This record gives sequence, structure tokens and C-alpha cells, in this order.
Amino acid sequence: MTDVPPPENPERAQATSPVGIPRIGVAPVANKSEQTTPDTAAPALRSKTLLVDAPERRLRRAEDLLDLVLVALGLVFMIILAAYAHATTTGVTQDVQNALAVVLRRVLVFPLQAIEGLITFTVPVAVIMHNLLRRSWHAAGQALLAGTGGFVLAWLSLHALDAWGPAVLASGLTVTASGTARIGISTVFATLAGLLTGAGERRSSSVIRYAWTAVWVVVGLAVLRSAITLPGAVISILLGRLPGLAVRYAFGVDDTRAHGVALVRALRRAGIDAVRVVRMDRAPDARAWMVETETPLGYTERVRETPLTTPTALDEADPAPADDAPAVDESPTPAPAAEPPSPVPPEDTSTITTADDVDLAAVLDEASSAALTEGRLSAHRLYAVWDAAGVRRDVTVLDADRQVAGFLTTLWDRVRVKGLSPERDLSVRSAAEHAALMTLEAGRAGVRTPALVGMAEADESVLLVTDHISGARALADLEEVDDDVLADLWDQISRAHMAGLAHREIDSATVVVDDAGAVWLLGWESGETISSELSRRVDLAQLLALTASLTDVDRAIAAASGSLSTQQLASIAPMLQRVVLPAATREAMGRRGKVLQELRDALVDLTPTAHAEPAKLNRFSPRTVIMAIVGLVALWTLLARMNIEQITDAVTGANVWWILGALVFSLATYVGAGLALVAFSPVRLPLWKSTEVHLASSVVSLVAPAGVGGAAINLRFLARKGVPTAVGVATVALVQVVQFVVTVVLLIIVAATTGQSTSLTLPSGWVLVIAVSLVAIVAIALFIPKVRTWLWEKIEPTYRQVWPRLVWVMSNPGRLALGVGGTLLLSLSYILSFGASLWAFGHTLSFSTLAITYLAANTVGSVVPSPGGIGPVELALTAGLVTAGVPSGVALSTAIVYRLVTFWIPIPVGWLSLQRLQRHGDL
Repeated sequence: MTDVPPPENPERAQATSPVGIPRIGVAPVANKSEQTTPDTAAPALRSKTLLVDAPERRLRRAEDLLDLVLVALGLVFMIILAAYAHATTTGVTQDVQNALAVVLRRVLVFPLQAIEGLITFTVPVAVIMHNLLRRSWHAAGQALLAGTGGFVLAWLSLHALDAWGPAVLASGLTVTASGTARIGISTVFATLAGLLTGAGERRSSSVIRYAWTAVWVVVGLAVLRSAITLPGAVISILLGRLPGLAVRYAFGVDDTRAHGVALVRALRRAGIDAVRVVRMDRAPDARAWMVETETPLGYTERVRETPLTTPTALDEADPAPADDAPAVDESPTPAPAAEPPSPVPPEDTSTITTADDVDLAAVLDEASSAALTEGRLSAHRLYAVWDAAGVRRDVTVLDADRQVAGFLTTLWDRVRVKGLSPERDLSVRSAAEHAALMTLEAGRAGVRTPALVGMAEADESVLLVTDHISGARALADLEEVDDDVLADLWDQISRAHMAGLAHREIDSATVVVDDAGAVWLLGWESGETISSELSRRVDLAQLLALTASLTDVDRAIAAASGSLSTQQLASIAPMLQRVVLPAATREAMGRRGKVLQELRDALVDLTPTAHAEPAKLNRFSPRTVIMAIVGLVALWTLLARMNIEQITDAVTGANVWWILGALVFSLATYVGAGLALVAFSPVRLPLWKSTEVHLASSVVSLVAPAGVGGAAINLRFLARKGVPTAVGVATVALVQVVQFVVTVVLLIIVAATTGQSTSLTLPSGWVLVIAVSLVAIVAIALFIPKVRTWLWEKIEPTYRQVWPRLVWVMSNPGRLALGVGGTLLLSLSYILSFGASLWAFGHTLSFSTLAITYLAANTVGSVVPSPGGIGPVELALTAGLVTAGVPSGVALSTAIVYRLVTFWIPIPVGWLSLQRLQRHGDL
């Protein structure tokens, strides 16, 4: 229910568009009986509006902070370019200089210097005087401070490069002028750039805009006459921009958003004759003003098109005379005097004065609405507006500086999550137009959402005027959410989806209930008009999670079942994950425990065929970032340790037969893995097919961390053989646990039997100190109850899966012996393959040293998460061989050959096995 009465004059209601914009082009024919002469025209009425708002203040804009970061990154990039692309930058500079002929440079050198000097002197004086004449004391002070900062930063950089800078960077910035070589960083350019940046943005003043143009002319002339290099000129400007942006963000800039008179005039352009405008969202130190203005309603003061009316002569022309018509006097008559043109509205003489006789507490209390402000549109301003007829409407003011912050957040979400973050432009106008379109489309689809009454743009803000919802209460504030409310809520979202709309931000702040108990959907600015299936499924997941957090799981699913089909319910399960939920819903569910898991389990019980595993929505996670960093570090370390001569000599003298032997031992590892799976499987499995399954897993290992791909393939194979999922998971876990235990035991046995006969030496003292410290930290942490609880939560699932299978295996000594034997064959074959790779290059190690080196290095390398262990495993194996006394070139060659025969060569054969197993239904 809204506060808007029906229109009194339907014909007049059609004179404007749904958003209050007059229809331009064809105007209705004027009724002469209602026309008045210019002498009797009524003077423009002067409206009065009570405005309650926060006073204007200086703003710290996210846009300045973003520019500061980009300038810092650009500075780093230019320094790297100057240091490592010296030839390229020199060539570009020479190309630029060739644009000015040598004769022109010699003849006009003095005029050019005179122009540069004149501009260098005139620009700061003009900018400072401009700000002083405008009484912009803050802007003038910030310009001087930023200019000083630019000079100091450039001077420090110049001397730091001269004293401690790398030779490659200094040579890249050095320029020779008048026979003297110097580093080409200009303190003058940095000072000018800092001063102009601190004075404000280019769009804020024509003086600043022309001053920047003059500075770039000076910079270009300096590059053309070889006074500075191109990288040096860009670095100088960036060095000045850096303190300028820092000063602007630290001290703030003038508030150019719609406030006071501009806000009231914008409301009148939107068609609202406001008599009271009150801030609804948080407004510290709110004050009252009285605004008087003669601004007419609508966009009349901005529209100058002449209406295409029907000519008066044609309207008043008599019909053609009949043959028997009486004669008419055809003597010429004087033409009527031309009507004067419509008066152009005079320049606005709006005023704003402080209103001291207003009860602020009462006014703010009347306008307040927690359901419409808390948690909704926190990045924008909200106002309650009453017009001359006493009708209340709500106004959302979108500000450009807040839009930048929202854009950055959305940009990060779009990079992190696939297909879920809303499209958001840097332009506040585009954002307002999208919000208006979504609101109009939702209303057309029959969804209850406040109707859009008008729009207007003022300064760096855009206003959206909508109807007010009487007695609005947030869904989370209801004492009890009954079944009728839940059914109405699902009906509203179903209407939107039927029209192809998606909301994408459904939470307790965007769902309100009016005083009649009807559900309204707010906040469509993040929605889609032509939505994808993924976006609509996200809506369903968000709504189901919201209702479950406010009621319980059973009621939430029962309400959803009333509006959704079985297939739609099944499609929700994979989307039930925290990444798709708004922050308010995540917070509410955090207080309820594992609600998402309970919802997934309930959906599986309701629809047993539903796929409840969470969909892959994150493009990357912290684990992915770690994997990428580890891979890059490993690659960099390997390249840094490469000794090309040693590697060339080692490869030239390599024994091919030992490499073939390493390949044979590598193939034996798949037989050992197949034996282990056959031994621990609860059903009878053929050895050949189990071995082929492990060979097929080599393909999956290319994109999965070490050990993960093989486990997934084994689980799929067991499921195809009729093993229940729970038992299959337990079997695969048992195989991995036995492999880990056998590896550790084998490492301990080999280490215990070697004594002092190996060439391995104890680590250095600081390594031992670090190892002992880590052991002590772990031991102390285990005394903390929360740490023990967390650790047990991680171990308990594996324990509960493995223990029943382990008891079963222990009761079958034959299967236990076969499984342990297969695991030993697996480990020993890997060690022998590693040894054959080393023997191929003419180096040998004792078996105990070889086993310790392989087992320790491979274990360390496999712990680091990377696809197939690529990078960390090679690095660990190389480091282990070097520690054992093998030359670094031979060690790296050995590691590469070992990984070639055990990881890369089996991939093509594994792909063929995978295709065959899938054709026969085994995978």
C-alpha cells in the first residue's frame, strides 16, 4: 500500500512520461478560452521547502584513493620500463624527437625555452589566484602543499638515484644537455603536476583544465628538444601526482553533490512540488533550512524546443463556400498582431536560510523508517519528501563518489566469482538509468515494488523518486513470519522470473511488508532484465536461505515447494553456498549454525536425484593464489639454479638405457597401486582393470593437486562397480592412509639402518632451531582446547570413514598383506625409477641415501598444493640431490627426467585408457 492518490486529471497525467519527463515534440492545441494575455499572466510562484539534512562537508573520495594506487603502479611500471627496456624507450624518444626537425630545434630553441618558462611561471600563479578570487582557501592551500610535496619527492628521488640507484636505471633516465649528463627527472614538472592535482580535478574548473593542457605542452616541448627523456618526463609527472592525490584524499575535496538549493530544484525538475524534504538515513549533526525557489515544475527551464502546434489559421479557417453562399467581402483585412513568445523563465533567485524554529527530533522521527534504510543502499542517500498535497514519497540520491566505491567492490566480485556479480558502471547516470529500468520492468511484471515517479540529475548526483510504502517493516523485524507472508514472497519472485527478471540481492533489507501484510521487493538496482538461468537460481538460493534463517529449514522448503517444481527445487542445492548469499543473510545464518548443509540435506531427501554438491562459482580461492605463487617461486628458483653448461654436459652423456629402465619402473608403480586397490576393495576387482584405472588417473593429475586426481578416479571406479558412495569414500581414504603410513615407516626404517654411512649431513644450526621451534609450537597449541577441537573436526570425518574398513581389513590377513605389498611395490618402484634417472647421468648414491632423498623430497614437494605437484616436486627433488652431493646441473636434469617418465609420458597412454574405460562404462 502506498501513499499516492489517483490522478485528478487523467488527461494531464498523460502530458509527461512515467518518470516525470515532459513529452517533447507535439504539444496539445491550446484552448483559447483559457489563454490569458501577457499583461494578465500570473507571476511565477515562489515555493518554500523545509529541508532537514546533514551540512555539507569536505569529502574523502574513493576515486582519489583509486587514482593514488593507479599512479603508484604506473610509477613502478615506468621505473621498470626505464631500467629493463632502455633500448625501446630510447627509440620511442628518438621517434618523438624526429617529429621536430633538427633545424627547427636549433633555430627555435630560445623561443621554445621562453614559452616553457612563461608557462611554468603563469600556470601556478593563475591557479592560485583563481582559487583565491573564488575564496577557495582550502583548494589554494592544498595546491601549494601538493606542489611542495611534488618538488620534495622529485628532489629526493633525483638524489637517491644519483647516490644509490642501480646503474641500469640511472642509464635509462640519463639525458645529455649542453654537454652535461644528468638524470632526467624534473622537479619543475613534478611541482606543477602536484600543484594542479592538489587544486582539484580537471572537470572542476576551466582554469585547471587549460593549465593541464599547458603543462603537457611544456613536457612535450622538453622531450622534443632533448631536455628530458620520455620515461623521465612521465615519471616526473607521476611523482607530482602522487603527493597531490595523497593531499586531496587526506584533506578532502569540496562537496559537489546535490545539496540544499540544488537538491530542491532537482526535485522540482522531477515533478515534485516538495514542501518538506527530510534525510532518512544516518545524517550526523542534521540541521534545518528553508529553501525558496522560483524553479518551475518539470524540465521546462531546460527545454527550449518550440511545440509543433497546429497552425491557428488552419483551425479558424472557414469551410469552402458553396455555390449558393452569399458573397463575401474579399477586401484585405489587417493581419492580427503576432502573439508574443512564451516568456523564458528568469534566472533562478533561489535562497536558503537556516530554520531555527523547527523541532528536528519530531521531524526526523516522522520521516524515519528502519525497514527502508537499515542495510539497504548504504552507499547512497535517502530522503522522505512531502509534496503540496501531503503525499509522501521516498527519494534515493545516487552520488558519483559513492558509485566509484560500489564499482570497485563489484569489479572484485566479478574477478573472484563467475557470473554472479551485477553489472555496474562508473557512471552514476548509467546506474540510475539501470535502476529505473529494473523498477519499471518489475512493476510491469506485476511485482510489488515502489513505482518510479520521477528522475532528475543535479551536479554529480542523480535522484530517483518512488512511492512510499506505508507502515513498511523489514522481514527480519516481524515477530513471526507466517505462511501467508512466505507464500506471497515466493509468488513475487516467481512473477519476476516469469518476466525474465532476476533480483540477485535478496536479503532481509530488500524484502519488506506493508501495514496490510503484503510483501514488497526493493533494491532492484543490481538486477538483470534479461537474466540468465544462473542468476535466477541464485535468486532462489538466496530466498530459500533467507527464509530458512528467519524460520526453520522445514518451513522454508515447504513454502518453496508451493511455488517451485521438483526440478527447480533440485536446482537450488548446488547454489547453496556462502559466496552467493548477501552479507546480511550470511550473518544471520552464522548465528544458526550449519543451515546451508541442513538445507542441502533436506533438498536431497525431498529430491533424491538432486545433485547437492556446491557448484564451482569461485574463479579462484586462497588455495589457488597459494598454488600460483608457489608455482612461480618454484619456477623462478629452478631457473636461477640452472647451470646450462652442466645440464648440457649431463644430457649429452646421458645413458638412454637407464632412462628406459626408469620408464619401466614407473609403469610398475601403477601395478602396485592396482594391487592396493584390489586388496582393500569390498568387491572383487580385476587387477588389470584396476591398474588401467590408475593409469587413467595420470590425466586428471595434470589439473589436480598431487593425490587428489587419483582418489577421484578410484571413487568413480568403485561406484561403477556397485560400491556404495560411503563405503567407496572409506576405501579410497584407507588406501591413501596406508600409503602414507608405509612411506613414513619405510623412511624411518631406511634412516635407522643407514647409521653414519650416508653422505647426508645434518642441517645447519638455524634449520634445527626452526624445526625444534615448530615442533614446540605445535605441541603447545595442542594444549589449547579450541585448537584440539578444530584439529579433531578436521580428522574426525576421515577417522570415521577409515576405521570400519580398517577393522575389516585387519580381519583378513591375506588382503592386508596384498595391500601392504602393493604399496611397498609402489614406493620401491618410484625409488628405483628415481635412481635410474640419476644413474643415466653417471652418478650413483647408496640405496639408503637415494631412498631418504626421494621419500623426504617427494613428501615435502607433494605437501605444497599445485596441479600434479608441478614445480614444488621438481624443486624439492633437485634440492635433495644437491644436499646429497650431486652437482646442481645433474640434480636438475635427474629431477626433470624422473618427472618426465613418471608424470608426463604416462599422460597420453592414460588418456587412451580413460577413453576406453568410459566407453565400457567403468568410469
